[in-house]
Amino acid sequence: MTERNNNTDGIVVDEISKVTNSNSRINRVLSMLLDHFIMTFVIVPPMIFLMILKTNGILEIGDGTFSVIFFFMMFIYLNKDFFNAKSPAKRILGFQVINRKTEKPASELQCFVRNLTIAVAWPLEVIVGLINPKRRIGDLLANTKVVVSEKEKVKSIWTDLKRKTLKLNLIGILIIGVIYFYGLSLLMPNMN
Repeated sequence: MTERNNNTDGIVVDEISKVTNSNSRINRVLSMLLDHFIMTFVIVPPMIFLMILKTNGILEIGDGTFSVIFFFMMFIYLNKDFFNAKSPAKRILGFQVINRKTEKPASELQCFVRNLTIAVAWPLEVIVGLINPKRRIGDLLANTKVVVSEKEKVKSIWTDLKRKTLKLNLIGILIIGVIYFYGLSLLMPNMN
């Protein structure tokens, strides 16, 4: 085995790395799409499982409870950059969200704020990512930008999780999240 094969996660990661090294615009959009795919893979199966249980009468879940579960899953999606300002795709492709003023990794609150636009303007964010690979609409709101960083394996999230301590930022994220999702729930049609 060569050194190159020992340091990769597999053929898929190797091929993605080849494509992303060719063009920074493709880099960012691929990172966004890969994050969307990964987070959808994390969120959709549990939601389908709950819907099957509810439909078959195995689990009694009211519409309000189901909405809370749905919004909790979306909350996870919006906090994908929570650990060291790197989402799973950013770890694989070698990116990091940084604070524009300090040039240090963005705070958890900044990462959350930059992802708020995804729920309402995801296709527009992809277009802006093609035009400006370093900043999208969410980056303007949070005063952040994306820079090239060291590539990491996805399992490094667990290491970051173990080192995480409760901060005041988390309380702010929870408050903003509740207000944001409550506002979105008012815009959604009644699901009765």
